[in-house]
Parts: sequence; structure tokens; C-alpha cells
Amino acid sequence: MLENQTAVITGASSGIGRALASAFLRKGANIVINSRSKDRLESFFDEHPDHAARICMVPGDVGNKSTGKALAETAIREFRNIDVLVNNAGIFVPKPFLEATEKDLDMYLSTAVKGTFFTTQAVIPSMIRNNNGAIINIGSMWVEHPLATTPCSASQVAKGGVHTLTRHLAIEFAANNIRVNTIAPAVISTSLYDNLMPPNELEKLAALHPLNRLGTTDDITAWVLHLASDGGRFVTGQTFFVDGGITVGSHF
Repeated sequence: MLENQTAVITGASSGIGRALASAFLRKGANIVINSRSKDRLESFFDEHPDHAARICMVPGDVGNKSTGKALAETAIREFRNIDVLVNNAGIFVPKPFLEATEKDLDMYLSTAVKGTFFTTQAVIPSMIRNNNGAIINIGSMWVEHPLATTPCSASQVAKGGVHTLTRHLAIEFAANNIRVNTIAPAVISTSLYDNLMPPNELEKLAALHPLNRLGTTDDITAWVLHLASDGGRFVTGQTFFVDGGITVGSHF
């Protein structure tokens, strides 16, 4: 159902974003992928030689408005329209509130809030012309379920803004048949966490989830593909907590 459609994916060089880029390719979609790391985008391109004609790369920081504009212009120039936008770019480095600096807060607000806001602003005109579109934002379960073991108020102020923006855009563009939803993951086993803690410490976090395991990128891609396809055509303005039950409660 996504064959020959075009998806713009930010933060696509690693983790959830890289998995999403591969998943959309497998479904037959064209993809325009973004990351601050040109080298990692090129490594993704090199890993998919059979799909080279369906991949465009736009390196850059989504916190800069010009990057969103470049993503939209590239998608329209190469593939004529934009059907799906996944605002995935994000940063997560837990830090106690009293240790968070102005630089930390600016970093999170730039990537999550400005990045989502301006990339979406650049993409939506194409969706309006088509009278159709799906926007999926990647939020966070920590917005609604803080954990004392993982203080991350600075990042969650920004992700909370993404959750709020989702609801406002869903209402504003419903008449244009543009659906806007958020996926809010819990702990997903990716290189993001590998950089924060040793593997044995990461595995201990499985117990935080009532389903008693860490999430995988497949858990997230399944939901994103569903919302991007006809299966999600009557869903908008929602935040889906793909979190192993952690926002419901715990075993402790």
C-alpha cells in the first residue's frame, strides 16, 4: 500500500530512523533521508544498491529551517510529491534537572521542536495539493511517565512540544485529509542506548516494562508503517505509546 509513494524521514542514519528507511524501501516506497552525518547516510545508500533509484539523501541539521526546505524540494524534484513524513530526528542524553545547561535545552528544542515544526511546515504544502498525507512524529513515553532512575526533563520538555504539535496540526489540516500522529516509544534497543550504558545495564531496563523486554526497531516500524498506510486512514491527532506497557504500570 506504500508502493511508489514518497516518504521523507529525518534522523535516518541510525537506530529507529535507519530501520524505518529500510522498512519503507521494502514496501516499495521512495525515500528522502536525512541525518547530520553524511557518511552514515552514504553507508545506508551503499547497503541498498538495488534500490539506489529510490533513495535521496539530504544531510543537515533539522534544527535549521533550510534543511526542512531542502528535504521537501528534493522529494518534489526527484519523486514529484510527498506522501509521508516521519519526524524522527532526536537526541537523548539523560541528565538531572539541576545539571542541565542552557546549551542542553537549546539542543533539544532545536532538534525536536524546531526540527519537527519547520520540516513539517516545508512538507505540508505538497500534501495539501494532493489532498492527502500522513505525518508521524516520534515522541517519547517519558513525557507522560517520568522515571526517577532516568532524569531527562530537558529532553522531555522538547518531546512534550512534539506531542502537543501533533494534536494542533491534526485539527488544522484534517480538512486536507492530512493525518498527524505520534509514536511514543519506551526503551528501544538501538545504538542510542549502547552509547549511554553497557549492554548488561541496558538489559536490566527490560524489567521496567510489564512485557519484560526491551523494545525493538521492528516494534516501532510496524506502527509507523500502519499509520502511513491505508490502515491508518481514520486515525489522527493521537499519541500511541509503544512502550511494553510501562505507562500503564509496572511489576514493582
